[in-house]
Amino acid sequence: MNIVKAASIIFILPSFIFACGSTKEVKKPPRLAFEEPILSKGIDYKGNKGIPINPTTKFSAEDPKVIASLNLENLSGKHTIRWDWYDPNGNLYHSTGNYPIESSKGKYIKDATAWHRVSIRGEKAADYPGDWKVNIYLDKEFIASKMFKIISEINVDELSVIAKKPNPNDWALIIGIENYASLPSVDYAKKDALMVKEYFIKIFGVPEENIIFLFDGDATKARLEGFLKNYIPKNVGEDTILYVYFAGHGAPDIEKGDAYLIAYDSDTRFIAQTGYQLKNFYEDLNRLPIKRSFVFLDSCFSGVAARGEKMLLAGARPALIHVEDIRLLSGKVVSLTATTGGQISNSYPEREHGLFTYFLLRGLRGEADTNDDSCINVDELYNYVKNNVTKVSRRKGMEQTPVAIPSFDTLKKIEISKVLR
Repeated sequence: MNIVKAASIIFILPSFIFACGSTKEVKKPPRLAFEEPILSKGIDYKGNKGIPINPTTKFSAEDPKVIASLNLENLSGKHTIRWDWYDPNGNLYHSTGNYPIESSKGKYIKDATAWHRVSIRGEKAADYPGDWKVNIYLDKEFIASKMFKIISEINVDELSVIAKKPNPNDWALIIGIENYASLPSVDYAKKDALMVKEYFIKIFGVPEENIIFLFDGDATKARLEGFLKNYIPKNVGEDTILYVYFAGHGAPDIEKGDAYLIAYDSDTRFIAQTGYQLKNFYEDLNRLPIKRSFVFLDSCFSGVAARGEKMLLAGARPALIHVEDIRLLSGKVVSLTATTGGQISNSYPEREHGLFTYFLLRGLRGEADTNDDSCINVDELYNYVKNNVTKVSRRKGMEQTPVAIPSFDTLKKIEISKVLR
């Protein structure tokens, strides 16, 4: 792992603060002493001494910061203090350097609290879960070391214990293809699909017996088309909402540029015969005798393997692929797709999910409810997913912009879920 550039990190200024107690003038000051350093999520002052708030050695990637504080006794004269922070790989994440501290000439400070913090939430530290360490040096001599752990942000599988009451009319089709018959694998596709299943049950209220779950070898082209064209139409009604999720490869036809979903047994050399053309996929959904379909595609159609850098087929022309140009004018099908044009659908290794899926699930959990009305509309979900996926992908030196179909204006009033409190 590369050492993070300091310019990309936000640190508190000043680097540390002193909380001072009584100051006394003496001819021969007492010897400087210090206590065991403390790690905490905050710091406050009572009287003139720093008091750690929520002392802990375990931090979440959603915590704003980790604070290391050191109580000093009998501070007099001139000294230096240094804080060196190390990431889980042992790389120096940040150092304050030897920062000068001193008391007034001829006086000493009875009690003083020195501290330094590193931001977590929204910064590089959040991307490196694991065992961290801070070393503390006083007058250039090592005096203490504290270990702490940063865990991944609250896992998307930690759902509210309150589950939506099952609606026997609603159905779901979940496809997760991690290991293809003859194509590169798709990192975390199985975990994504299993997590999506839990979300569909608990947030959307889809009965588990109404969920069609196709993983790896079960997700053949024949089975995909069979369920959509034959099985589902026979089991749904006009009040049904169908939720569809796909994690796997997509690819273009190198001659026409048409977009295809790649089933487990698809052969990219004969994509028109073995793939599921995206246009036909949407048309099959649109023909279902139901109220509406919500579709979530964590895939891309660039000719490059989803969540990777390997080419799926030679000569692919990603510039021809514009999924957002597909028209779904009836309003019966609403789709959120992971990428725009020829972009790659990326993984999010720090969270062990697809980047799009990770923020999709966080949004559905309630974070997309920007106006706090306990309802999540499609436009709220789309904006939340798009903003976060774009931000994280750019931070990693990539471009990934999710797409909403149909047009944004059409989506504004469509409610997708309630927020479970």
